[in-house]
Amino acid sequence: MKGKKSLFALGVAGAMIGTLALASCSPGTSAGSSPGTSAGTSADSSSGTSAGTSGGTNEHVDLTMTIWGSDVDKKVYTERLALAQKALPNITVKLVQISDNYDTKLQTMIAGGQSPDVIMTAEAVNVLSSKGQLEDLGPALQKRSIDPVATFGAGSVKTYSTGGHLWGVPDRAGAMVLYYNKDLFDKAGVAYPDGSWDWQQFRDAAKKLTVSANGKTTTWGYAAGDWWPWYMTWMYQNGGRVLDDNGKPVVNSPENVAALTFYNDMVLKDHSAPSPQNYADAGLKNGQPDPLFAQGKLAMETTGFWNIASLSDATFKWGVAPLWHGKDKAVPAFGSALAVSSQSKHKEAAEDLVAFLTSDEGETPIATSGLDIPSNIKLLKSDTFLKAPWNKGGIDLGAFTDSAESIYSPPLVPEWNQIQKAFTDGLDATWKGQASVADGLSKVQSTLEGIFK
Repeated sequence: MKGKKSLFALGVAGAMIGTLALASCSPGTSAGSSPGTSAGTSADSSSGTSAGTSGGTNEHVDLTMTIWGSDVDKKVYTERLALAQKALPNITVKLVQISDNYDTKLQTMIAGGQSPDVIMTAEAVNVLSSKGQLEDLGPALQKRSIDPVATFGAGSVKTYSTGGHLWGVPDRAGAMVLYYNKDLFDKAGVAYPDGSWDWQQFRDAAKKLTVSANGKTTTWGYAAGDWWPWYMTWMYQNGGRVLDDNGKPVVNSPENVAALTFYNDMVLKDHSAPSPQNYADAGLKNGQPDPLFAQGKLAMETTGFWNIASLSDATFKWGVAPLWHGKDKAVPAFGSALAVSSQSKHKEAAEDLVAFLTSDEGETPIATSGLDIPSNIKLLKSDTFLKAPWNKGGIDLGAFTDSAESIYSPPLVPEWNQIQKAFTDGLDATWKGQASVADGLSKVQSTLEGIFK
């Protein structure tokens, strides 16, 4: 989801183009990508450094690669392409940064026969694949002896796969974790979270951490809202799903009803999490916990790596931990993948580039810059990430590493945006306490049955 941005790169930048000479790929690497948008002006940003070796052709190839993001994203991707330069000396890459309306502008390029060879993608991956606009990269990874599940984790791979086809190689894969205010925990005498809590232990802690005065809550134990990673996580942890294995909606299952009832009771019964009205009173939308946490009004929140930057001037001690668990471990994540266009005239070279960029070497600039969380599990477990030079405050980045292999994949089918709207509309009254969870999910189920006939 591009709306939540990634990491430190939250600024808006104009489109830029950079050209880098690259080489032809090294055999043990893999591919990746991140969220993107539209076109722009050009700037020469060539640079050089090391890379691996490869068994590619000696023929010179020109490739185009699109990304989205800020100037920080562009800088990091330029560094990554520079690392690929020695490994892929026969490939020249034009890096096109699209800062807004990425998916729309990408479709315009494709419709005009000007598709980039390598495409950064995320939630729109199966919109592209359903139109025949992407190559299946499973065979490409197999040819290069890359095991995608072992390299990136089953959840990340599933996110970009349908029908046994891998349409994008995970590149950035930021698991969401539990941020917690150490000062509030110490004051309440509650032990810090460590990922071992079950639902009831989490709920009990949230109650103990909630503070009220004169009938008004001044500090909440936890906060989330109506954004899908928050409520769907409870569903997936309880064995629930949105669509079954046949692609049919199963939203109103007993597992989902029980999960969201537990979640919503923390708001409506325990009052340990802010209601939509509480958010409105604070001048926030339902589901904007980051500002409340930064203000010290929140003991715990579920959010992503991007929130670290906003806490650089925090006046309290804080930490991060893996999420609690239900029947299953299930962790939401926001990342991106690198895909190869079916229009590309140089598919093998594009596959080489993707394979290198998603190797531990190719993703190293993501880790060392603090831009985002790399998808490559080997890199995630290394000191390159865990002891990155930007981490002056000693944040336990192992929480992100420990969560990586518990990532679940929401149904990123071409109708994904319609699914999200069905939940938003169907559960609005439920979050406000005006309808039961069962009634709300039945409404969502009915809407989805009309979509997935």
